[in-house]
Amino acid sequence: MQTEIINWARWQQFFASRSERQLPELETPEDYSEIPESLAKSLAIFQLGESGGGTIVEQARQSPIRDIDDHYADAMQLFVKEEHRHAEILAICIRNLGGNLIRQNWTARLFVFGRRLIGLRLKVLVLLAAEVVGICYYHLLATRLPPTRLKSLLAQLVNDERAHLHFHTDFLRSQTKSTWRRAVFICAWRATMAAAAIVVLIDHRQALRDLDLKTSTVLRRWISYSRLAERLVVDARITSDRVPENIGEAGQVLVL
Repeated sequence: MQTEIINWARWQQFFASRSERQLPELETPEDYSEIPESLAKSLAIFQLGESGGGTIVEQARQSPIRDIDDHYADAMQLFVKEEHRHAEILAICIRNLGGNLIRQNWTARLFVFGRRLIGLRLKVLVLLAAEVVGICYYHLLATRLPPTRLKSLLAQLVNDERAHLHFHTDFLRSQTKSTWRRAVFICAWRATMAAAAIVVLIDHRQALRDLDLKTSTVLRRWISYSRLAERLVVDARITSDRVPENIGEAGQVLVL
C-alpha cells in the first residue's frame, strides 16, 4: 500500500488566507428578548474554551513525530489564532444577549488539565472532540433561533469548525497507518466522545431544555458527526487531498 503524505503547506495556506478576516459586528439592534438567558451562560462556557490552546503550537514545533513539519506547526498556529477569533465572536454574541463572560468553569478546567497531561497525538484527538462538540452544539442552537444576526454568526462558526475537523483528522490519519494504531484510535475516540457527551448534557442542560432540544436529538447529531470524524481518520478509501478553498458559505448552516 502506498504511504499517504499529508500536504501541510496547503493547510498553512488555507488558514493564512482566512487569518485577516475582520470581526463581525452586530451594528443593528435586534430583539433577543425571546431568547432564554441560559443561552448566554452556555455560550460563555464555550467562549472560555475557545480562548486557550497556545501551548500546542510549541509542542507541534518541537515534536519528533514523523509526518509533520514546519508547515504543520505554522498551520497549527493559525488554527489557534482562528480559535481565538471564535472566542471574540462568542463574546460579541454573549454581550448582545445581555450575558457576561466567565473566567473559569469546571469543564474548561478539566479540558485544560487533560491536554496538559498528554502528548501531541492525544492532544489533537481531544481538540478534534472539541470541534465535533462545537459543530453539533452551534448547529443545534442555530436551528432553534429566529433569523437574526446571532443565528448567522453561529452558522459561520459551524463552517469554521468543520474546516478544523478536517485539519485534525488529517493529522490523526497520518498517525494511524497500521491496523493496531487505528484500533487504538477508535477505542480512544469513542471513549472521549462518550465522556464529552455526558459533560455537555450536564453542563448545558438548562440551555438545551429552554431551547426545547431533546437529549435524543442532541445525541443523534452527536453520533453522526462523531462517526464522520472517525471515518475520515480510519477509512483507507479517503485521501488527504481535501483541503478546501472555502468550506461552506458564510451564514450557511451545514447539515450532514
